[in-house]
Amino acid sequence: MAIATSASRTAAGLIPADWDIRPLGETLQFISGKAHEPYVSPNGSFVVVNSKFISTNGAVRKHCTVNLAPARKGDVLMVMSDLPNGRALAKCFLVDTDNTYAVNQRVCIFRTSAHDARYLKYILNRNPYFMAFDDGVQQTHLLNGPIKKCPLVLPKRREQVAIADVLSDADDLVAALERLIAKKQAIKQGMMQQLLTGNIRLPRHFGTWRSDRIGSVCVVDPESLSPATVAASAQIDYISLEDVSKGSVLGSTRYRFGDAPSRARRALTQDDVLFGTVRPNLQSHARYQGGFARPVASTGFAVLRSIPNLTDPSFLSHWVLSDVVSVQIGKIIAGSNYPAVSSKDVRQLNIELPPLEEQVDIGRTLDDADAEIGALKSRLVVTQNIKQGMMQALLTGRTRLMPAEVTA
Repeated sequence: MAIATSASRTAAGLIPADWDIRPLGETLQFISGKAHEPYVSPNGSFVVVNSKFISTNGAVRKHCTVNLAPARKGDVLMVMSDLPNGRALAKCFLVDTDNTYAVNQRVCIFRTSAHDARYLKYILNRNPYFMAFDDGVQQTHLLNGPIKKCPLVLPKRREQVAIADVLSDADDLVAALERLIAKKQAIKQGMMQQLLTGNIRLPRHFGTWRSDRIGSVCVVDPESLSPATVAASAQIDYISLEDVSKGSVLGSTRYRFGDAPSRARRALTQDDVLFGTVRPNLQSHARYQGGFARPVASTGFAVLRSIPNLTDPSFLSHWVLSDVVSVQIGKIIAGSNYPAVSSKDVRQLNIELPPLEEQVDIGRTLDDADAEIGALKSRLVVTQNIKQGMMQALLTGRTRLMPAEVTA
């Protein structure tokens, strides 16, 4: 690997002098997808490649019985249409097998035998040339003519292969970390199901569990603020429903109390547990573990405060995310036009409560599992950032993989 020393200025910026730049239409065969909706069937033999399929990397799919636009192994498929600021526009998919995929309308096929398909996917995927057509206001439709004018930066094929090999290895590492995180999350979910119900007991714990209502074992909404109790000029850190997701407080917004949203009323202290009452199936629940000068939560939360010597906040923070609670919430909101619960509903939730010492040990065990998952997520972010930096360096030729036969 070496730093490029000779470069040419082109429409796509500086590229190595021995690289080429050509319009897409002169380099790749362009084929439009076809409408397959009349042939969609759960019994179909072909996978319909639409924007949802590509944007979810194939996780969401449907099938059809007739293939009007068959993709071949090595084709690169690209989404041509999306909503403003959408995540699917110009997203690409590399076809890995023949006789499987039916390319739908508003998705196109790029085909060539002269270039490495993996390299092409890397340079075409969310290419800035295509993304510039998204004005953030109206739905974007990439037209055939402008697509064919996209400038493609092309090293010789051997170097394309070398670049694709390195980036593919990085992708494999990212995918392996994602699979490991998913596995650890599934294990932790199983641990919660067993430990929070008493189906499995931790060593040295034999005490009797009690059944109770959550409103009897913790204080719900202990402190409510109002203009009569807080000066309008007082600074607060407002935590909205959007700031909380499945066990994590993601952030807050600093306001003067007089300028804050009218829902900024729930005063918090460290170790309070936030329970999202609006669309509770989204599980906007988490323990507040400090970090803000004056935290105030939205009234879209019920705040659960542990009672000393009776309930452990860590145990409660995992309990609110458990299937035991989800089932109870599901029964409350079933048939409702607006999926929400009240603080009164939260107070009535049933909880199976072990002795305090066992609560503490269960909480620590699940906290340790969360810490392991958190460390893996941090490692994933670092790996993704490294891979992004590699792409920027390798796909522009700023850093070269220079096999002798390419640069001789």
